[in-house]
Amino acid sequence: MIIWINGPFGAGKTTLAKRLRDRRSKSLIFDPEEIGFVVKETVPMPASGDYQDLPLWRGLTIAAVREIRRNYSQDIIIPMTLVHPDYLALLQS
Repeated sequence: MIIWINGPFGAGKTTLAKRLRDRRSKSLIFDPEEIGFVVKETVPMPASGDYQDLPLWRGLTIAAVREIRRNYSQDIIIPMTLVHPDYLALLQS
């Protein structure tokens, strides 16, 4: 199962994710923002300045979630703000 915690910046998504992980056996936290930090340091940013607007970030995030699901029998808790509904739909596919 993938549990995506979406919400405004600073709302407590990471705190909630940690509490969920502590209460759910066989669960882990994956934070795609860490991929965003690497992407920001590696490739030119789009005009928006948001790494989520880069197909590279979306592709790497999807690949990482797929690999986690394939290699670990655990629920994945993802605390990440997604503003664009199209990106959420893509990541859910």
